[in-house]
Amino acid sequence: MTLQNFQKAREAMVVSQLQPSGVVDEAVNEAFLSVPREDYAPEQLRGVCYLDDDLAIGQGRYMLEPLPFALMVQDAALTKEARVLDIGTGTGYSAAILSALCGKVTAVDSNEKLLHAARLNWEKATLANITPVLGRHNDGYKSAAPYDAIFINGAVAEVPHGLMSQITKNGKLYCILRKGDEGCGKVTVFKYSEAGQIISETLGDAFAPYLEGFSPVQEFEF
Repeated sequence: MTLQNFQKAREAMVVSQLQPSGVVDEAVNEAFLSVPREDYAPEQLRGVCYLDDDLAIGQGRYMLEPLPFALMVQDAALTKEARVLDIGTGTGYSAAILSALCGKVTAVDSNEKLLHAARLNWEKATLANITPVLGRHNDGYKSAAPYDAIFINGAVAEVPHGLMSQITKNGKLYCILRKGDEGCGKVTVFKYSEAGQIISETLGDAFAPYLEGFSPVQEFEF
């Protein structure tokens, strides 16, 4: 595909996938229009990177399909002062979207090869507000906490209680909650109530592979 064709595919993604499903925030749409998804996709899959499906990026990992991530980003209502944590950043596409909307992005990935690719992609795009961190996904990154929002790029089997301590009092954590016996998951936002209890809200349905560190715990049968 030519650059012009990629641009048309990006516009079609916003107009045909995101907007009809309720992603109408102008800044969010502009972020998805401004970041070339093909630059973060394996070369052999660039021609299909704008389809409404998760995209294999190697190392057994996937880039979330555009709509679930866009629903999360729109709900977060990020400002230029916001500090966010992007968990499982992969080749860096999600962090690039977030960098267009907030002040500081900390991007964690457990895979050194993918994180290196992300660094190169961010350098090519001259994105200076992203800090890469090599580490376990389920640990988050306490050193830069608290965050106004945390995004998990994949499905989780249960409420990520350990990460809730890394958001601000009014912060939010986004993921696709998919219990082990469920084929489809829920795009979910977790936050604290005024009483300090963890509460959740569903933004939509989505399927996504489990992100490393958040898979269901295997139960042994004797």
